[in-house]
Amino acid sequence: MLLPATDAGVALQFGLVLTAGTVGLVVTRRNRDVRLLVIGLTILLVALMALRAIH
Repeated sequence: MLLPATDAGVALQFGLVLTAGTVGLVVTRRNRDVRLLVIGLTILLVALMALRAIH
């Protein structure tokens, strides 16, 4: 995860994380275990971004 310098960079990074998570869910829709891993990684990345924003 990179540290963007501008608000536009943060918005772009957030959009890319959600897009990658959505694509990951579509690709892994048949395998429940891998789908759960993709959901967990997406939530972890969004939580790290939120923690960085709060701090």
